[in-house]
Amino acid sequence: MGGVGLGVIVSLLFAPQSGEETREMIAQRARRARDVMGDAADRVGDAVGVVGDTVDDIRSQVSGTVEEAKSRVRGAVQAGKDAYWDELSRSAHA
Repeated sequence: MGGVGLGVIVSLLFAPQSGEETREMIAQRARRARDVMGDAADRVGDAVGVVGDTVDDIRSQVSGTVEEAKSRVRGAVQAGKDAYWDELSRSAHA
């Protein structure tokens, strides 16, 4: 990084342009770099939003599946209890 910075300084000192032209060139490049970084940040933000939405969708689907499985287990347990009590009642009357 230090070498790059030194190279930029030396090239500015020996540039065939006027100081005003050099400052304008630096300003243009800085604006371009800012725009590129802003665009990259926007793309990253968009990607994070998409990933967040996908995670929310998956969480919702898993939650629904878990609730459905719980409901089925509760129904099966209740059916088992009912069958047990029915059989116990039949055995007591026999």
